[in-house]
Amino acid sequence: MQEQPHKFKEQFFSQIYDEYVDKIYRFIFFKVETELAAQDITSETFTRLWKQIYLNVEINNPSAFLYRTAKNLLVDHYRAKAKRPDDLGDAAILVKDESQNIEKQAMLASDMEEVAKALCQLSDDSRQAVSAYYIEQEPISDIAKSLGKSPNATRVIISRGMKQIRQILEA
Repeated sequence: MQEQPHKFKEQFFSQIYDEYVDKIYRFIFFKVETELAAQDITSETFTRLWKQIYLNVEINNPSAFLYRTAKNLLVDHYRAKAKRPDDLGDAAILVKDESQNIEKQAMLASDMEEVAKALCQLSDDSRQAVSAYYIEQEPISDIAKSLGKSPNATRVIISRGMKQIRQILEA
């Protein structure tokens, strides 16, 4: 990347941020225990993107950079959490923030935990396809490429995966 004026760097970052912030947040949210942790990791992911842009590092595939960075930060998050077993997690957030509806937060956390457990019971292809489509909101064509399947076969995998999840949750 050539030396660009600061204004162009900001515009480039802003475009990427607007396009990917919700996708990256959802990707992270379903892998961590609190909304606060998801927000922090999402923020750090985009901070690292900004640093690379500011240092004129060429980023040919912003999506790949962001997801790889988010995955690495998730690994770091869980490594750090393993070193702090006394971490109170959700309980500390709920007690600290009195404006939250504790019952609603508990129900949402319970529902998300059930969905995550159901996802774990799917085959690798189904889990990857359902997660990519519904959580990361990737297009069918991209999911099909990553699975090495046709778009029609990928739609079938997603549909069957969702049917399995419904059956698991209803059982």
